[in-house]
Amino acid sequence: MRISNTCKKMKLPNGKVVDILSTVFEEMEKWLQDTSGKKEAGGYIVGYQHYETENITLEQISHPYRLDIRKPTFFSMRDPRHKIFLMNCMRKKSFYMGVWHTHHQMFPEPSPIDWRDWYETLEVDRTGCEYVFFIIAGFRDIRIWVGDFKEKNIIEIFECPHKNGIYLM
Repeated sequence: MRISNTCKKMKLPNGKVVDILSTVFEEMEKWLQDTSGKKEAGGYIVGYQHYETENITLEQISHPYRLDIRKPTFFSMRDPRHKIFLMNCMRKKSFYMGVWHTHHQMFPEPSPIDWRDWYETLEVDRTGCEYVFFIIAGFRDIRIWVGDFKEKNIIEIFECPHKNGIYLM
C-alpha cells in the first residue's frame, strides 16, 4: 500500500474492517527513513473497536522521543512519554492497538527481530480488540500485519478493493 495522507480501509481476517485515519499516515510520514543516515523511528498505535459493527479504527500514533534508542536499523521505545501518550489517549477512549516503526527500505520486510518481537507481543500484550497491529513504513510503501490473540498467528492485511477512490464493500 502506498503511503498517503488519506484514510485507508483494510480487510481483517474475521471479515471486519480496520479504518486507518490520515492522522496516522501524516505522523509516520514525518519519520520516514527516506535518505541515508536517518534513524529508525516508531511508537504505539491507538484506536478503538466500534461496539455495534466490531470494525476497528486506528486514529493516532506516538512518535520518537529524546530517550528512545534510535539507530539506522534499530528502534526501542524507552522514553516514558510513550506511556503518558497511552494514558492520555485512554482518557479519550482510544486504546493501545499495536506498534509501528520505519525501515530504510522502499518496500519494508520484517526482520527476524521484528518477527520475534511480534510473537512475544502476542503472548504478553492485550489491546482494545482481538488483534494487535504491526506497521512497518518504508519510504515508498507501508505494510501492515495483524496478530490474532486466539490463533497466535500473524498475517499481513491488505487494503479493501476500491475504484475511483470509493471502497467497494
